[in-house]
Amino acid sequence: MEEADEKTAKARGTSHARTILREWKIWLVVLIVGAVLGAFLYARIYPLVAPQPEQTQPTVQTLSPSVVFSRVQEEGELVSASQDYAIVDKVTDSNRDFLDLFDVPFTQKSFWYRYTGTIKAGVDLSTAEFEQDEADQSLLHVTLDQPYIISNTPDMDKSGVLEENNNIFNPITVEDSDAFRRQCVERSEEEAVAGGLLDEAKTNAEGQLTQIFNAAFEKDTYTLDFTHRDAESE
Repeated sequence: MEEADEKTAKARGTSHARTILREWKIWLVVLIVGAVLGAFLYARIYPLVAPQPEQTQPTVQTLSPSVVFSRVQEEGELVSASQDYAIVDKVTDSNRDFLDLFDVPFTQKSFWYRYTGTIKAGVDLSTAEFEQDEADQSLLHVTLDQPYIISNTPDMDKSGVLEENNNIFNPITVEDSDAFRRQCVERSEEEAVAGGLLDEAKTNAEGQLTQIFNAAFEKDTYTLDFTHRDAESE
């Protein structure tokens, strides 16, 4: 009987120990899960509620008219007008006698030539001068050189001899074509100037510079007063 009671007590003790061990395991799992969940919530929530450090405001670099104008000067040439042209003309030539008094018979040659190109005109910004009016800070005085022809570029795909009348005694040469092309360059520039290309370049240059200042600042913040130097004083 005593032996049976002893076995029963041992069984109860073993069962109790197992219960306690199982409870400890459950609590350990709960602690681990709680720690992981707490770390997760901390990582997600704390940045939202934590006080933010004061942010340093970025330094705003304000532009001034003199800074803008110095950048304008760095651009150098400003192309402000262009014009396409086409010259078609006939070139006739004959050999002259040794005294250069009259043409030698049967030596006349001729050719029709077309010369096309593009003339560009503008101003030199590197020599421009700038001054802010002392009485009215919104008034800017700008001094420029007179506009000039910047380039005269031929279109050789469209230029060339259209028709020629060669002469065995006075053949057409490369020098003849070159001489005519030089005449065309001079003629095209003279006609462009007479047609007002430089005046157009002056007006457009003033307009473009005004647009630059309107883009750099609020529109109509500054008024530009333009003066162009005399050609003799440049």
